[in-house]
Amino acid sequence: MPTAHLGQCQIHYTLTGAGETLLLFPDDLHAARAYEQEIARLTTRCEVLAFDYPGFGQSSHEWLYPDELEVDYFGFRADLVCHLLAELNISVCHVLGVGGGALAALHFAGRQAALHQLRPLSLVADSFLADFDTRALHRWLDVREHFFVRNAQRLQEWHGDNWRAPLAADTRFLCGLADRGGYAVPETFINAISCPTLLTGHLQDPALPNLAREYARLSNLIPNCSIYLAGTAGHSHIERPFLWSNPDAFYRTAELFWSGL
Repeated sequence: MPTAHLGQCQIHYTLTGAGETLLLFPDDLHAARAYEQEIARLTTRCEVLAFDYPGFGQSSHEWLYPDELEVDYFGFRADLVCHLLAELNISVCHVLGVGGGALAALHFAGRQAALHQLRPLSLVADSFLADFDTRALHRWLDVREHFFVRNAQRLQEWHGDNWRAPLAADTRFLCGLADRGGYAVPETFINAISCPTLLTGHLQDPALPNLAREYARLSNLIPNCSIYLAGTAGHSHIERPFLWSNPDAFYRTAELFWSGL
């Protein structure tokens, strides 16, 4: 993976395929490497930019810029990727955000892209809540602990031999955020998303209670918004997003959405 030096951070990324660029925001705890199959499938239609967040994958593992993270954890990630796009001379792109990555994608499409004179062409956001109260955020973090137990080998492959330390630091930070009342993407940012948007997920999702109600709220805020919810959870582990639990259905839905742009 090539590396971009952004401030004190070293950000590893991949840029593969041809055509319009699709920017992939990975879920929390995941690196770009976790999406190799998705990237291979998406590169048949576009150029895919995938990257590792600071603290994850092959990017810098130091806990940098704590003040900016305190101000807005997901907004910081969206701002950082704007600098990555500038480094790569990319000013226009489609956006795909998964899980926690969807929150950063909302920030990108609704605020940071405009501040950096970038233009999102479309946004697909999968399996997320944009408003986590204390209880919902703690529940999401409990699911993360179960993910640690079952996926230690994969996490080591994605993040290196010292994977436990940066991921534990990230979990502690988010637990503190939950204790202070949770996290919500500002509605003014969501309302400012001007590109066509598709929200996908499971109608029944134990990790994300009331997902249908949350998507209904978001669809009232995003000017051009479509929703696809699978009828059942359809996966054996509750942290798996719709993109992974039923990829054929996800890509059929996404392709229909993209073809209508």
